Amino acid sequence: MNHLTSAEPASESCTSESAVWAESIVLDYERIEVSEHPLFAELSERPVDLGVIWVLMANLAAGISRDFVIWLAQTIARVDDRRIASLLAKQLNDELGDGSFSRIHSGLLDRFIAALAPYRPIQATSQSVLEPGRSLSRRASQLFASSSVYEAVGALMVGEIFAKKMDHCVGDQIRRQSAISDADLTWLVIHETLEVDHAEDSLELAALVPHDESALLACQRGARAQWGILWAFLDDVHAVALRHASS
Repeated sequence: MNHLTSAEPASESCTSESAVWAESIVLDYERIEVSEHPLFAELSERPVDLGVIWVLMANLAAGISRDFVIWLAQTIARVDDRRIASLLAKQLNDELGDGSFSRIHSGLLDRFIAALAPYRPIQATSQSVLEPGRSLSRRASQLFASSSVYEAVGALMVGEIFAKKMDHCVGDQIRRQSAISDADLTWLVIHETLEVDHAEDSLELAALVPHDESALLACQRGARAQWGILWAFLDDVHAVALRHASS
């Protein structure tokens, strides 16, 4: 399995077999194992560390919780193909709880983080501990404002693949402990299921990317940029966790 930090798939021609080429973007990123990132590799080799999980989830909330619905909504509004908009609207509806206020994902994530709060590293009191999330928010917001909407589509395609893999890694850690109640784990349980569905949507999205060079290259740029942003987010979380472990 590959764990490329730059996440650049092999170059392919985008002037022939273009639908297959777009779908290969998804398949290439599916081959990259988020579990091999040093953050998760180290967690898997020692007793469960809920303090590190708190750092990760608190930064996820700072980086994505508020902005993800905005990125989805902006892309839906910008894209001309209503089939793409339909797939993204399904994801947006899931994120907003399918009409059930108690199942809005940002609220469920806040509950998960609150349950982890007693394990928060004692030194993690300054706002600098959330800088990985803020950096993710800034960089991804710039990407979703790019001139070609297909950069945003590419970013969403691989973002769901990354989320599926990362949620699985978090789930592996959480299932090694019993301190967090099932009710407080609702966000994780929902995401472990939904992100699989959303990652499968990525192949459908790829098949709908227009078969012209500019759209395909924009999709590839967005995918590469978003994967790099998310991998760098884990790098930054790892650095914060190490700093507070050694302080």
